[in-house]
Amino acid sequence: MEESDLKLTGSDKTNFLETAKWGKFLSIVGFIMSGFIVLGGLTFAGGAFSDLYPGLGGGIGVFYVLFALIYVFPSLYLYRFSTQIKSGIHNDDQQLCSEAYNNLRRLFLFMGVLMIVTLSLYVLIILFALMGGLMGGML
Repeated sequence: MEESDLKLTGSDKTNFLETAKWGKFLSIVGFIMSGFIVLGGLTFAGGAFSDLYPGLGGGIGVFYVLFALIYVFPSLYLYRFSTQIKSGIHNDDQQLCSEAYNNLRRLFLFMGVLMIVTLSLYVLIILFALMGGLMGGML
């Protein structure tokens, strides 16, 4: 790919700075939500449902903690983008802006791969449900 001397206009910088504010807000909320998800997972793992469903709480707790771990990554990439782009624009630092763009790329890559995995799981679940329904109908 060719190198170019792409310049940001004043309007571009304003848009990036506003995006950085919202990105930082959303990423901090994401970190907080990850913490709440971990607390929920520990509650399940601690036996919140052990009277009703013995052994199930630990499995749900592990699932919650894994989900929280997955949720941290997009929040982290968004936080890094937001802080780096703001600092890069204020200091007129091309290297910092490039790092910010790289974190934005990582955010979209992570979300894209997660979406592919999720859609694949949906397809598998639907296929197994259909096969189970067909086999159940034959009996």
